[in-house]
Amino acid sequence: MKWIVDEKMELFRKALMKMGWYTEKMFLNAIEALENKDSKLAKQVIEDDNVLDGMEIELREEAAVMMGIHTLIGSRLRFVVGSIQLANIFERIGDNARRISQITITLLREQPLNTSGILKLGKLTSNMLKESIRLLADLQPEGAFVICSKDAEVDELYQEIRSELLNSIRNKPDQIEKNMLLAEIAQRIEEIADLSTNVVETVLYIVTSEAYKCFRDEMKLFKQSEGVLFGNID
Repeated sequence: MKWIVDEKMELFRKALMKMGWYTEKMFLNAIEALENKDSKLAKQVIEDDNVLDGMEIELREEAAVMMGIHTLIGSRLRFVVGSIQLANIFERIGDNARRISQITITLLREQPLNTSGILKLGKLTSNMLKESIRLLADLQPEGAFVICSKDAEVDELYQEIRSELLNSIRNKPDQIEKNMLLAEIAQRIEEIADLSTNVVETVLYIVTSEAYKCFRDEMKLFKQSEGVLFGNID
């Protein structure tokens, strides 16, 4: 019956949003732990990643059950299929947040520790992630292109930070380990920004049924003249 499917879809949507918000909170906590040199909060992020891994498995299994039992078409089918992709994206963001927190705990032994540029990068990225999850909650394409343009800003700042850290690695051999770990944190944050654009791309697919890709600072409709995998199948 239609009302049963509607109810199942709503429960599924709420579960996906719970995972998205949990992921966002993990990343915010990872940045806060770095900023405040809070080892307790960093350890909490590491523990939370196990919960997030369980969420991904649970959501993926529920998606398989829904597609096996119910006849889903159109936007409903795209939502369930897209949710499998989104759960994987959230899990990857969680992995990066966990690694940032692991490095934070290691870096607490280092003094002094200049993280101002990295913290700015983290705040830019956390805004991207927040907006991408908001788009998912609203299932509206408005704002998608703005998030893509913000990714270019993150990339530019990341390259500046990376260049500075590489220069320090060359000129300050006694600080190589510290600067390499800071460089990894910056790289992990930049990857989370990229994953945030992947969330937006998936939302656009769910809403429009079209494939979009964030290329540099533009969200572009992805089209091919013919398929690569299935184009020649009769």
